[in-house]
Amino acid sequence: MIGGMLSPNTDPGFFKTFIHLFIPAAIQNLFFNLFGILDVLMLGQLGDAPVAAIGLAGQVFFLLNLTLFGIASGCSVFGAQYWGAQDRRNLHRMLGLCLVLGLVVTFGFSLLALIFPTQLIGLYTQDAVVIKLAASYLRVMGWAYLVFPLTIAYSSLLRSTGNTRLPMMVSVVALALNATLDFCLIFGWAGFPALGVQGAAVGTVISRTLECLALLTVIYWKRLPVAASFKRLFQLDWTFMSRHIRLVGVVFLNEFFWALGINVYNAIFARLGTQAYAAYNIATSFNSLGIFFPMAVMMACGIMIGNAVGAGDEKTAFSIGRRTIWINIAGSIVLGALLVIARNPLLTLYRVSEQTHQDALGILIIAGALLWLRGLDGMFIVGILRSGGDTRYSAIVDVGAIWLAGIPAVVLAAFVFHLPLPWVFLAMYAENLVKNILGLHRYLSRRWMRNLTQPSPIPEPFA
Repeated sequence: MIGGMLSPNTDPGFFKTFIHLFIPAAIQNLFFNLFGILDVLMLGQLGDAPVAAIGLAGQVFFLLNLTLFGIASGCSVFGAQYWGAQDRRNLHRMLGLCLVLGLVVTFGFSLLALIFPTQLIGLYTQDAVVIKLAASYLRVMGWAYLVFPLTIAYSSLLRSTGNTRLPMMVSVVALALNATLDFCLIFGWAGFPALGVQGAAVGTVISRTLECLALLTVIYWKRLPVAASFKRLFQLDWTFMSRHIRLVGVVFLNEFFWALGINVYNAIFARLGTQAYAAYNIATSFNSLGIFFPMAVMMACGIMIGNAVGAGDEKTAFSIGRRTIWINIAGSIVLGALLVIARNPLLTLYRVSEQTHQDALGILIIAGALLWLRGLDGMFIVGILRSGGDTRYSAIVDVGAIWLAGIPAVVLAAFVFHLPLPWVFLAMYAENLVKNILGLHRYLSRRWMRNLTQPSPIPEPFA
């Protein structure tokens, strides 16, 4: 029964649209992950402590980024459906709501990073050297946080209209600039001061600010669908706010508590020692090379399903989900195998201790073999269920799986059974297993398709 319902299908119209959305998203995700690896690689030339420091400091941004992604993702669910329903006015208002919520959240994160960086890192590790290095990074990065809500909001709502190319192009250029500045400022190349860990933060502040300015300039210069005036963006009366914040709030809390769970994972690995966390950080950065593919499939699937559900075409929405599930599995298996094969030459690039090297090798074998499992749960939670309007169920599964399955399994593996580091990493996949089982069941039930644009909260026509 299940095999028949999930059998692949060949439809030139589907693949043309999918490729149009997938390729820019894949390029953007690939370059984002590649330049993230370059940062870790550059700092890896300085030893275990800088690698651990940048990884732990990055967890604060990870929590912020996933929180902003939650807000933008919730708004984009509406945005894609409004675009499918040809309702541009409410598309603009969703962008305005996304900006307001994102800026409020980001202001709090910036204050914490700028004023209490040592206390934040102290939640993860007791290593004084790592805390000092990570705090110096956060004191600079706190300023970069302020531009992210603008970039994420405009990029996400623009993608919901089917334009994935512009966010990709701007992001890739910014990431290339970021990597160049990081190299110059970490090692003191081309006349720049050698700032070490702090140099990576300075490069990020500069590049991300320019990325935001470039994105906004092109959007308004070309008058793209999200190029709304200040007045149109912020016509946020109570009727509109009350209807939409409920859904956006669910997705926001979903991403926040899921990201908080990922922070707990990182804290557990950090408590196992600086070498253990360095191995975990190095291996997971390489694992992101494979994750770029399912992430891009998920993004393309989400846009297509959102547009189809908004247009009232539930049959097409279900079919899109079926096809993208198979694409996700096939591509992830291939990339996972390549990751396992390439693990030794990849890790020789780092100047770290032998124990760190061996632990990272073990983690990479597991990460590559189970890449398909990790990539598939994102398809169910974000690409299908959330994009189809089933935000409450997807949130319960996403958050419940990490806090009730993943974290307990890792705690038991690390602190009760005292298993080797790669086996502790393997325990994390209890989360992904639970999400895939429940996600597949919900997808096949078809109860996830909900047209959120009906009735429209603002019935008067766009003017």
